[in-house]
Amino acid sequence: MLRLFVALELDPALCAILRTPRSDVEGAHWQRDDQLHLTLAFIGEVAHPLMREIEGELARVHFDPFDLALSGVGAFGRPGQPRVLWAGVENPTPILHLHEKIARAMERMGVAIDQRKFKPHVTLARFRRGAYARVGDWLSRHGHLVSPPQRVDHFTLFSSHRTDEGCFYRAEARFGRAIDLPAADVDPDDMEDHGDGFRPGFILEPQRSW
Repeated sequence: MLRLFVALELDPALCAILRTPRSDVEGAHWQRDDQLHLTLAFIGEVAHPLMREIEGELARVHFDPFDLALSGVGAFGRPGQPRVLWAGVENPTPILHLHEKIARAMERMGVAIDQRKFKPHVTLARFRRGAYARVGDWLSRHGHLVSPPQRVDHFTLFSSHRTDEGCFYRAEARFGRAIDLPAADVDPDDMEDHGDGFRPGFILEPQRSW
């Protein structure tokens, strides 16, 4: 079984901007640079053959490239008991539209995704269940967080792997305008494994693996 989610990868420049806010909150488990992303849809555990079907459906999702800029910070949870600290986005509209397209694609093939209200954000830290933490000063200190825009021209299907050192994410396939081909149009002879785990019919160049 594979634990899957769909997300936007962040450029190194955006990850660098997020290093300063990832500090100074007791009990926070901060995300590493290689863990930072903007989740579009959480799928959960599926069998490997179903993942290939999901890839085929995601390859049919088309969208116009847009700019992603970070803006502000926030927290999920109750006062004194936060669950997550996050960075927000300046213009959520194109991300919301892409989320809806992905959700409809998964619905067409009967794959359930997380049904909670979708709020575009980048998770910066998580807390253990029931942990007490004061985050008011942190929210005030970093509330004016801004970033330059990152051009988004693809989205990524990730698998999540839990280890003793935390979660590691593997980019299974990427989809976007640089491909612009439905799965049915991909030549089966071009689907061989190139040694990095990616399938050329779904890959944007240059490749970047976490």
